[in-house]
Amino acid sequence: SKLVTVCATLNEYPHVRFPAKNPLCTTLANHFQQKMNEFVGANSTWWYNGDGVHPNSERATMLIMDRQDDCLSPLIHEFTYEAMVNDLLPIDDDRITYESVSAGTAKEGEEGSIKMDALLNDNDEVWVELRGKHIADVIQTLSGKIRDIVNSSSGSALNNSGKSGGKALSINQMAKALKALPEYREIMSKLSQHMQIAHQCMDKFNKMGLLDLSDIEQTLATGKTDEERSPKLKEMLGQVVEDFRKQPDSMMRLRLLAIVIVSQRGLGSESDLQKLIHEANLSKKELATIQNLEKMGCPLVMEAPAGKMSKIRDRRIAPYGREGSYSSPTSEYSSSRYVCVLKSIMEDAISGNLAIDEYPSVMPMPDAE
Repeated sequence: SKLVTVCATLNEYPHVRFPAKNPLCTTLANHFQQKMNEFVGANSTWWYNGDGVHPNSERATMLIMDRQDDCLSPLIHEFTYEAMVNDLLPIDDDRITYESVSAGTAKEGEEGSIKMDALLNDNDEVWVELRGKHIADVIQTLSGKIRDIVNSSSGSALNNSGKSGGKALSINQMAKALKALPEYREIMSKLSQHMQIAHQCMDKFNKMGLLDLSDIEQTLATGKTDEERSPKLKEMLGQVVEDFRKQPDSMMRLRLLAIVIVSQRGLGSESDLQKLIHEANLSKKELATIQNLEKMGCPLVMEAPAGKMSKIRDRRIAPYGREGSYSSPTSEYSSSRYVCVLKSIMEDAISGNLAIDEYPSVMPMPDAE
């Protein structure tokens, strides 16, 4: 009913599509279509985009998916600004508490800090602009914006007194710039806020050793290293065990073990699985989480025909997802090579290339009518 209300509010009467092999999605799609039809029949004056009366609009398509269609993406570390804030920093709904460096609280040459709260939502234009960008691009963009202000006529004296030249400003330099340029206080305060949050993300990134971990994750997900080499699964499992042994956080070990199982569609043998579980040193609750992956359609151990087990153990790692959807040729960051399954599905849906036999519609699509 809530979904019908959303569509009614947006004047959308969508074509409803779903994965043909998923019974749950099939049931939900048919139930929603029935409720939507009932609403349309009971409201004769209601109109919808693509009804033929409103020429500048097209009828929408709703694609109902199941989490088991892509169990990997929520497990992998992402390095967009929004993903890192939610993954690495303490955030409650939209509210985040961060350490703010203030020139007024620091001695000369030292940095002092105070705790401040910020709301990260659609009312924050800087957040809206940057949240989907890679964290490296975020810091570069923020540095550029702040540098433009410091290089302005009002900030030229401040800029000339420093030795930083074209380099990115430090947190302490930004705090001083904020204090020295009152006419830019509002925008400088907002930019400084996001720069400090972004730097806290990077501090966590470095402290947790996420650069090396992301290389393992990306290789498991895409089936290739950043040098386009396809390593054997045995080699990758060795790297996973090494990470387990130096990783103090059991949740991180749990996450990596789940990535191995999901990305490779199960381990080669029960023996391999038990060895990894032993090395991961998980609690009973965490072990139950791993076992529950099977309820999401992710086998813990691969099924192999008789006599083929040795070949599975010697196989090279396999990419996860639809063919051609697992690696981005346009990503300049090796830590962000993997492209989630849903993206390629959505792109096919938008371009009209999503196979109707794989993702049928409850009611006939225009081309099928």
